[in-house]
Amino acid sequence: MGATHTINHREDIVQQIKDLKLDTPIRYIFITHTPADKYIHDSAAICAPFGKVCSIVQTTEIPMYGTEWLAKSLTFVWELLSTKPVYGVDLDSHGKILKELAQLIDDGTIKCHLKQTFPLTVDGLRKGHEMLEASGAMGKVGLSVDADRTSEEQAFK
Repeated sequence: MGATHTINHREDIVQQIKDLKLDTPIRYIFITHTPADKYIHDSAAICAPFGKVCSIVQTTEIPMYGTEWLAKSLTFVWELLSTKPVYGVDLDSHGKILKELAQLIDDGTIKCHLKQTFPLTVDGLRKGHEMLEASGAMGKVGLSVDADRTSEEQAFK
């Protein structure tokens, strides 16, 4: 799918990074997987000094004092989509970002890795969730009212 290196999140992430013997230090880490706690700890070990770690999932702890987080002066950032609307800040930025994203997709700069689409029904949702639970999905799994010619009336019953 275009990656230069892949890491198995079920195995020792720190060791896998070390084994790659990268020429370029890792300065940015983006955590999208729950539970985030393990990735918070691993991030400190693999991130370069003054690096930035961002997460879209919750964690119960971000260790600071007496850890690599403090020694490396790492920055932690939350990215929550609801922050702007809840606090009424920069409300038009999401529209601008989505327009730019649409252009990048149209240009082929960004590619969608949608591999499987199920109908937007209870059964389709169940099948998609089972596929993700089995941890065998490569790429994205989607739900659509267009899959298997499901009408909107059928989808929301």
